[in-house]
Amino acid sequence: IMYEVCARVSDKVGFGFKDNREACYMILYTIACLFNVLLDFCTTYYTAYLVMVGLGFRTYFGEKLSDIDSFTKQFETYAMQRSLAENTYSYAFPSTFLIPFIIEPFVTIGLPLYIGRLIVRSHPEIQGRAAEEWVASIPLDMGRYADLILDVILALLIFYFPGGYTATLFAGLAVSHAYIYSFDHWKILRNIPTCVIASMDIDWWSQALLIPCIGTIASCWVF
Repeated sequence: IMYEVCARVSDKVGFGFKDNREACYMILYTIACLFNVLLDFCTTYYTAYLVMVGLGFRTYFGEKLSDIDSFTKQFETYAMQRSLAENTYSYAFPSTFLIPFIIEPFVTIGLPLYIGRLIVRSHPEIQGRAAEEWVASIPLDMGRYADLILDVILALLIFYFPGGYTATLFAGLAVSHAYIYSFDHWKILRNIPTCVIASMDIDWWSQALLIPCIGTIASCWVF
């Protein structure tokens, strides 16, 4: 749904150049994904807190978790740190880093091609250019920048917790991004229609969107 909404908004703006449209799409999609992740983590935190309180967890000094009214102190307790670290790792790898991109070629390439072939084969009146469009590949979009930025932000969140998951998570991130690079390399060379990105606007905005990543690193260092 987010893909489609961001794409439609970018189209309705009426940019004169595809580069600008793709930059707008990338920014909107990144913001939408970050908002979604924020809601997920707020829900996860609240759920973990209720579970820990229900199980009667205490701090190192014997104080009940339910008696702590400071968010910072709650967040720093061992019970919350362990639960949130496990949830962050599970949310990130392989659920976000890898699985969607393994499914992607089947959903965005294989399935549309199969359906298009069935339609063209069963409707003899569809001929020429119209038939080609039914089996043509989906044009390239710059949403991949947003996907990778989101992955990096999720990986950085693990620095808020004890280091038991850090090395494994970043190894998973590296393997996942190597797969994504290989898939996109094949997709651009062998699958998508010809496209021309003539300016550096998209690259500039993708670098600007790394600001939350740098901010997260700084906040982890202070924390």
